[in-house]
Amino acid sequence: MEPDPIGAGSRLLPYQDYEFIKARVPILCVDVLLSPKGDPQRVGLIYRTNDGGEGWCLVGGRVLRNEHLTDAVIRHVLATLGEGVAIDRSTLEFRTIAEYFSEPFADELYDPRKHAVALTYTAFCDGEPKALGEAEEFRWFEIGELSSLSFGFGQGKVVSRLLEITTRK
Repeated sequence: MEPDPIGAGSRLLPYQDYEFIKARVPILCVDVLLSPKGDPQRVGLIYRTNDGGEGWCLVGGRVLRNEHLTDAVIRHVLATLGEGVAIDRSTLEFRTIAEYFSEPFADELYDPRKHAVALTYTAFCDGEPKALGEAEEFRWFEIGELSSLSFGFGQGKVVSRLLEITTRK
């Protein structure tokens, strides 16, 4: 049986089927920029060193067939940060679309694994995050610290875009 790092259960495609599909069509994903409840001046990111995306990243991943987008966000948060984290669903808001290309193009987001389209959200959460799965580390950052970070997959552009369109008072 194949490992199930994203909590997909029986909806996890066999590896060879997923490889065939992602070589031919864009993959739908969700990402989320988290803030601790009551503190919009801090955001949470995971550190990854796998799959060609070394650096700080948003929490997220692919959407499963017949899965609500917000349920996919919650599933990825739980799989990446543990059961001790709860998203306040009333604050979960769609913010932007990010497109990642499998080939590097000037000024575009790049993910060498696949061409992906990520519906990107913001949300507040409670609890104690614990880095799991693809996350080697999780940290809360003050917004002013973000410019000095090295981001995976070019996600610094996405984080900047999210902060521009999100009122953070």
